[in-house]
Amino acid sequence: MKSSSKLKAAVLSISLITILGSTAVSPALAGIKTAFPMYSDAMIQMVLTIPPLFIIPCCFLCNVMTARWGKKNVLIVGIILYLIGGIGAGAMPGFYAMLAARALLGAACGLITPMAQALISSNFEGETRDRLMSYSASASYLMGIISSFAVAWLAAYNWRMAFLIYLIALAVLILNLRYLPKDKVQQMVYETGEKQKPNWKAYLVIGGMALINVAFYTFSTSIALYLKGEAIGNDTTSGYVVSVFMAAGFFMGFAVPGIRKRAKYFTVTIACLMMGAGYAGLAALHTLLLIIVSAALIGASYSIFYSSVFLKISRLSRSERENTKLVTFTTAGMFLGQTVSVYLLQAAEWIFHMSGYRFRFAFLAGGLMIAVIVAVIGYFFPDRHAETHTAAAG
Repeated sequence: MKSSSKLKAAVLSISLITILGSTAVSPALAGIKTAFPMYSDAMIQMVLTIPPLFIIPCCFLCNVMTARWGKKNVLIVGIILYLIGGIGAGAMPGFYAMLAARALLGAACGLITPMAQALISSNFEGETRDRLMSYSASASYLMGIISSFAVAWLAAYNWRMAFLIYLIALAVLILNLRYLPKDKVQQMVYETGEKQKPNWKAYLVIGGMALINVAFYTFSTSIALYLKGEAIGNDTTSGYVVSVFMAAGFFMGFAVPGIRKRAKYFTVTIACLMMGAGYAGLAALHTLLLIIVSAALIGASYSIFYSSVFLKISRLSRSERENTKLVTFTTAGMFLGQTVSVYLLQAAEWIFHMSGYRFRFAFLAGGLMIAVIVAVIGYFFPDRHAETHTAAAG
């Protein structure tokens, strides 16, 4: 396995741009709303939610394309499309033309995002692989921190300028063209002629990650409009709140390997508790300082979820080919959760005859606390011993 620092930098750089796909311009939503007042909040939020509609099918397309042309070639094509769709959205004259560019960006992300983890699994092994999976989350958050400040400042000047943040992909393109080795094309058949049984444990993990992303991405799609509606701060305040959210995730990424060794089975339970507490805080609190603390809890919790899920998928995979497929499915599941988050919460509002961002936050907090209770009960079942050993290995 190649383990040079340049290869590590190239692979980790992919994670810098994956987080920008749909959430980077969230601080600009208030400005977009001002520029297009004829559209509802739900329509404005489509600037963030429409990319996943195209990310999901392109994740599955990525699985097919990598088998034919290799991971590196697919990655390079994806980054080029990413640059066109990302920057182009800010130059479009109309709202629907902007959504079309965002759709192209989503298609590009569908090709790029699975590579962030698949290339770690195929180029590294052992403790190096485990650390890089945690650092991958930190790399995403690092770019999130930078982009939050940059986009908040650019959006305050002109919301169209916010889309220039996607220029960072040019550096990622150069880095991977130079240092990422060409991989062997995988064959879309198993080495034996036997048909493998479905990997149900892996699919259960993927489903759980999709639900976590329903909660996680609610923050990004709601915080700017929530603060604006509550008259908390000004147009740049959401950018600073998102920056704290990203900073917490960045630092937690470095702490996750140690937490996993100590908490073992309860690693993911702790993450559920943190995210649940964060949303409970957003639902109940009215001061900016306490809202920032809640944002930090949500951001930090996702670093634990992210690395834990991909490590679990890697260990459940029975071959490199299956690992690429399961990573692709996991990525698609993540973006499916992001895509349906707004609509699921709207359905919850209809069922409970309540509305508003505070209700949505309280609903998510309740769901996460139920997950904590289920996890604690699950600790007393026989499978917990296997889970403990698996977590300890991380």
